[in-house]
Amino acid sequence: MIFFKKLLFALTVVVSVSTVSSQSSSTLNLDRRYDEVSWLINHNAYQNPEINASDNGLTGGLNQAHSVNTQLNNGGRSFMIDLQYGRTTNFFKGRFLRLGHGPAGFAYWMEMCDFLSKINNFLNNNKNEIITLHMQIDNGVTVNHIKDAFAGKGNRCSSSANVMKYVYAHPNNLQVWPTLKKLINDNKRLIVLSEKDFGSSAPSWLHYEFKFTRQNDFAANQVSELSQKHRFEIAGNPGRGNNKTSLLTINNFAVDAPLGVGDKSKAKDANEYNRMYNKLIRSWFSFGKRPSMAVDFYEQGNYSARNVMNEANRINEVRGRFKKADGSNFEDYVVVNSSLESNWYIHGAKARARLYYSFPARPGEPRRIKFSHPNYNFTPQEINLTNYDGKNKRTFRVDVTVTPKNARRNIVSTVELKQNLDQKIDIQVYDFNGRLLLELKNTKSLEENFSRINDLKTGVYIVRGFVDGKAYTKKIAIK
Repeated sequence: MIFFKKLLFALTVVVSVSTVSSQSSSTLNLDRRYDEVSWLINHNAYQNPEINASDNGLTGGLNQAHSVNTQLNNGGRSFMIDLQYGRTTNFFKGRFLRLGHGPAGFAYWMEMCDFLSKINNFLNNNKNEIITLHMQIDNGVTVNHIKDAFAGKGNRCSSSANVMKYVYAHPNNLQVWPTLKKLINDNKRLIVLSEKDFGSSAPSWLHYEFKFTRQNDFAANQVSELSQKHRFEIAGNPGRGNNKTSLLTINNFAVDAPLGVGDKSKAKDANEYNRMYNKLIRSWFSFGKRPSMAVDFYEQGNYSARNVMNEANRINEVRGRFKKADGSNFEDYVVVNSSLESNWYIHGAKARARLYYSFPARPGEPRRIKFSHPNYNFTPQEINLTNYDGKNKRTFRVDVTVTPKNARRNIVSTVELKQNLDQKIDIQVYDFNGRLLLELKNTKSLEENFSRINDLKTGVYIVRGFVDGKAYTKKIAIK
């Protein structure tokens, strides 16, 4: 009898661990949209023991300790993969697509169709699960070979790799995403993102990553670098994405230079619960978007990375879009201030949102979100996150209506919105005869000088602004 009690207890422990740490659909609010979920992304998911590479960083290296099937069974639902061509010397086999990482990947790889077969098999057997692929693609890889592979027709492919019935095509990068429930009901449960832009030749389901997402800088060799200022601001690497969209990927891995392979010790530090959770919240406030996070060795620290993402999906969220009075989109930058801390890049006091915004409403969250722009008013002017806080997986959608301010505020729009949040700017206003009427020097905000701008009489003016050594000129008419 004692033996059976111990066995029952052991089984209970096993079940509770796998349930708590899973990102399966059973743990999520299916009424949330796809972009209202924080996804744990396994970086270089194919770089695992299945490719028979060592973990010493010199002969292939690993980024994950588990096979693709184990990653899926442990709740992995989002994967970063690097798509290349295999050896081209085999005349009879020809070119085939593989997953490999850098020059070391030439000796160790997983065939793309083998990977897709595992994805297809999992989707076949798990009718409520949604998977995302983030693909880094070598320049030489053609879109036709990618289409063939996903249809199970590529070289070294079979019908087992055909995932076409599952791929989802998002109609517009600025359009809201469907709910998880709709993706499941429509059986469109595979979202594919490509870091290579194939333009008009791309099929509708092959989304250009940096048109549909925003991503922070990924190049970190030490865990300490993951907390650098530029990791939390748009100015850090503006080439990595579109800030008008609602998807955000935060890279949270530090690799060993020069080959960029994973490091279990660094992953354990980077994935430590408090460190990763704090980075998630700081990123959320700094970018004004709900983050997903990419990690190496997700199992390190007793699966703390998955626990962080599960916690992110339990807390409530306030989000919406900026729209004009006629209902059309307002796509200019909006400065969002959480009115709590001074070092915005560390604590997330300010963000620059475009079109969409999102913020966490954790239990007892003290922040009040305030919207500002030199030329426009907002309704509501601010959002008190305490009014929506909790841990019951709820999303509160609050759209913000934008209306023009007094025309004189157009004086500052071109200049102020081109500055980074920690820069100071100079502005000069001339009449059409070339006389300098107003000069503001070394200021961070022109709002405090609006009374001087408001003294300008009706007429046409030339405004010159200087930001980081660059000059911007605009003609302004004040009626």
